[in-house]
Amino acid sequence: MNKKTGWLLTSVVALSMTLSACSGSSNSDQLSKGDDSGNGQTQQKILKFWMRGSGPNEALTRSVASDIAAFEAQNPDIKVEIDYIPYADVEAKWNTAFAGGTAPDLFEVGIINIASRANLEQFAPLDDFINGWAGKDDIIDNIYKLGSYKDKVYGMGYMPAPNVFAYRKDYFEAAGLDPNTPPKNWEELMEYSQKLAVIENGKVVRGGFDVPKQNGSFWLEIFGHQNGSAVVDETNEMPVFDEPAAVEALEFVKELSQYSIPYDAQKAETVPFRLGQSAMTYIAPDSIGEMIKNDPSLEGKIGVASNVPGKQPSTFNGLRLFSIASTSKQKDEAWKLIEFFLSKERAELRMKELMVPVVNKSLSDRFVEMDPEMNAAIMEAVQIGAGRPKVTWSPLFEKYSNQGYEEALFGVKPVEQALKDAVADLKKEIGK
Repeated sequence: MNKKTGWLLTSVVALSMTLSACSGSSNSDQLSKGDDSGNGQTQQKILKFWMRGSGPNEALTRSVASDIAAFEAQNPDIKVEIDYIPYADVEAKWNTAFAGGTAPDLFEVGIINIASRANLEQFAPLDDFINGWAGKDDIIDNIYKLGSYKDKVYGMGYMPAPNVFAYRKDYFEAAGLDPNTPPKNWEELMEYSQKLAVIENGKVVRGGFDVPKQNGSFWLEIFGHQNGSAVVDETNEMPVFDEPAAVEALEFVKELSQYSIPYDAQKAETVPFRLGQSAMTYIAPDSIGEMIKNDPSLEGKIGVASNVPGKQPSTFNGLRLFSIASTSKQKDEAWKLIEFFLSKERAELRMKELMVPVVNKSLSDRFVEMDPEMNAAIMEAVQIGAGRPKVTWSPLFEKYSNQGYEEALFGVKPVEQALKDAVADLKKEIGK
């Protein structure tokens, strides 16, 4: 892995543009401004934009501020007012705004927000805008899929955040495995895990492949999708992670767990791979960057691939998106800003400044050239990755899929029974 990419947003050199460059002080929808028509006054439209995050000191929000300043320079008739909503306050803030009629024109959202807000008709479908957009064919197909709900696009993704398969090349060499060749399928993943695990007195002291004992919903999704399971039928909004393909996937994961040090997936500080106590895992690229920053001796020792496929390739792919409020009276202007965010020029700048993957097909090769091994894996993961289920009860899915996963991994119930009971409990709660 190339040092220069530095997969940490926190290590990005600060962009020179400040929040004041993109913030408006007026609470009105329009501001008066001189024009050339002879009457001396015209109306400047105010576009209100809410972004998730802690404020203008984050590298990403500084980048967005820079985009907005450039947009305003090209569109002097539009002023963008940006407010930052802490992640913990997002849902409550949005609920209050929609209930009180004070929702902004444009939102920055996650995949998990799409279904619930679209179902409430709070987000506007973007299909008509997309169909008339000259840049539509330059966006990776999976980005449209991740922003869709019931065959309509409600969010345009601008920054993917996939997980990749990572492995320790030095541990591979020590085990007699080719350090430049990760496992190609599940059969090899199991074989390599067995060879790479270090077991002393019946206890795993270095894992072959990370398998969490608690909060393993992501693992159920990744391996379930790789085995051909939908996990959740989004079209009919039904949980199906008890179907045979999902059961088979979790049985495979449970078998893999004998070569893993137990840990809680929600506690990053306990992940064995991050601690040098495991040879293989699925992980976010920025976490790899953090590992190398903390221990420079790891440079060149971590290999990556997009995934290790079962019946089909898949991994997890998070995504930040832009959505337009259905209540906005300035949808055209909001879409114009989205187009600007997604333009090749702005996307390339964001790619170089933040070292983040792109959604533009025309920039994919340039991104890969920046760090061929790592970025090739990332771009493939962006193309094949699945996000969290786009259903209105997505948080409940996580609760009950974790329930089934943990009962299976701890041996409380056989895998099939654990998943069937979890699905039944979830269906009961959501009224299915």
